[in-house]
Amino acid sequence: MLQSSADVSAPGRPPEIEAVTNLYLVHPVSRALVDRLVDTFVTPNQVSVASVFMAAAGGYSFWALAWPWNALAGFAFLFGWHVLDGADGDLARRTGRASPLGELIDGVCDHASQLLVYVALALVLQRSLGPWAWLFAVLAGASHFVQSNAYETGRKTYRRWVYGADWMRQTSLNAKPDAHVGRALSGVYMSISNLANPGEASIEAAMNPMLAESPAVRQAVRSVYREIYAPLVKTSGVLDGNTRTMAMFASMLAGSPLWFFLFEIVFLNVALAALSFMRTQCNARLPEALRTETRLQAIDDGL
Repeated sequence: MLQSSADVSAPGRPPEIEAVTNLYLVHPVSRALVDRLVDTFVTPNQVSVASVFMAAAGGYSFWALAWPWNALAGFAFLFGWHVLDGADGDLARRTGRASPLGELIDGVCDHASQLLVYVALALVLQRSLGPWAWLFAVLAGASHFVQSNAYETGRKTYRRWVYGADWMRQTSLNAKPDAHVGRALSGVYMSISNLANPGEASIEAAMNPMLAESPAVRQAVRSVYREIYAPLVKTSGVLDGNTRTMAMFASMLAGSPLWFFLFEIVFLNVALAALSFMRTQCNARLPEALRTETRLQAIDDGL
């Protein structure tokens, strides 16, 4: 049963929207690592930075090693990156050190990690395509930025409405006035977020008044949102990092990163367009579903 935001301890990774690979592989390893880090001096931001070095090692393996060891070693290091990428947020929540700055640093480290890997892949592809390799890398990298932003925004928005967990959309509004750089970066991130996840303003207008009602109404409203959006958010897992890592691994085994770049430029952008369309449909369904649910709740309360 869902609870109001005042009662719930929002999970960092709601299981109903997680990919199987995360539920049974990546996240258990991340939790085991965090169990060993909780009582140490290691901070969440240090884990975020360490993930950049892990990704760099994966990129170097793709570039420097011979086939098939380049694919195998690169995949192993990128798996380590996924573990660290999950561990920093978990460590922050479990030690009470979650903050807007930490969220921003995590995002910057994620993008820095991917940049290093893409540069390595471009260097590999340059051996066969020459300068054209960089065009594919830039197009794939730009696609990745928009796709991953859309994926993370959908997940964080879901956690907000279902579990009452604020994220950058809310917390950046309360940042210190002197945090100009952080505000600027947050503004860029949120601009892309709003573009890739259309209609959030209408959801705010529909949800916020009802979440100010009684606990029973809040629970009903959150349940409606979960029913409508959980399948969409879970399906959007096609845009997650696990998909990219597997595609990268398969591409390198096939002998060229070109296949991975094309996968991201073509297939994942088509998937993003389809998911954005599905979100508009969910957004259209939500207001009437909320009105119906609250009418039923009012009848129950009257009884």
